[in-house]
Amino acid sequence: MAFLYRRLVRIGLTLAVATAAGLAAPAFAATPEVKLAEPLAVAASPSPRVVGQDVRRNAAVMLGQRLVAGPGSGIALRLGDGTSVVIGPNSVLSVDEFAADRIVLRLERGSFHVDSANPGLVHVILPSGTVGLRAAAVAGRIGPDHTDIVLLSPGRVDVAGFGGKSVRLDRQGLTTRILSLGSPSKPVLLPAERLKDFTGFAAQVAMR
Repeated sequence: MAFLYRRLVRIGLTLAVATAAGLAAPAFAATPEVKLAEPLAVAASPSPRVVGQDVRRNAAVMLGQRLVAGPGSGIALRLGDGTSVVIGPNSVLSVDEFAADRIVLRLERGSFHVDSANPGLVHVILPSGTVGLRAAAVAGRIGPDHTDIVLLSPGRVDVAGFGGKSVRLDRQGLTTRILSLGSPSKPVLLPAERLKDFTGFAAQVAMR
């Protein structure tokens, strides 16, 4: 009888251990596999894009570069398409866009002269408006309370102010003035003596 009792106890323990092992196995199998995160790829910074050359300094001009001319000096640029850009003393300019059919220049202050060789549009963004030209030469000067724009060659220039209106200069010597943030004035012919002020400063900058 005692022998039978001990055998039954062994069988019971064996069943209990087997049952416990069967219950633990699924729990262990359900544990998710832990994977180490892969390192994030770091994108390389794009190289600065050269869009032209500072003629006097023989230095490359980059897209978006802020060009600052101090008092008594100026900067003469030759862009990649042959367009000539000159800024006078105390001027700040950048080339914001450059493509085969579109150039965008931004003049923060001062004076400029652009002789376009681009078959597309060249836009000059000013604090008081915009100038759009195609295969033409144009000059402008930002004053304390107004901006003057004049067409220096045959061609066509559209001048728009932030007041919502625009005018077209389609005859050499025509000029318009934007007062503050208003609209450009009706174009008029600039007297010869005043026209020399705009045509001469580009050559003066190039000679300095």
